[in-house]
Amino acid sequence: MAHPGINCYCHFCGSPLRFQIARVGETVNCFNCWMETVLFIPGLQAPYSVEECVLETRDIRWAENRFGVRHVLGCVENKSGRHLNWVRIEFILFSKQGCPVGSTSDCLIDVPRARLWNFQAPVGQSEALHVSDPLLACEYGRVHRPATSATAVGKAPIAAIQAKAIRNP
Repeated sequence: MAHPGINCYCHFCGSPLRFQIARVGETVNCFNCWMETVLFIPGLQAPYSVEECVLETRDIRWAENRFGVRHVLGCVENKSGRHLNWVRIEFILFSKQGCPVGSTSDCLIDVPRARLWNFQAPVGQSEALHVSDPLLACEYGRVHRPATSATAVGKAPIAAIQAKAIRNP
């Protein structure tokens, strides 16, 4: 008897993954990017609890390196109480008019619990003046509500700019 297959997607690169339904909750390597991902059934509750991946962001700000390349900088702390195989942070970039002009991201492999990661996401689009709130993901999927620490970005605390863009000085 053939076992029906089901599709989900890689939490890192978004490539489709086909698997037998009995494998839900297993961690596998994506055939495209080779990053680990936990198999799930789209549209149903995840096979793991939201506490599996607790991340806190803070000190998100714009910076420029000595070569003139702009970056979105900040810190991510793994507060999960467990080791994570990878963590990715992504931002949507916006123009002065508020139109999306691209995205930027950074990734860290091998993230032990309580690890503080100083990320640096490069911004190549000269028209990018604002960024979205951080979008975080790990092998368990997207972190829907990352914890934010009330630290300053310019003059506004991160917690106070939930629906607003972080502005480039």
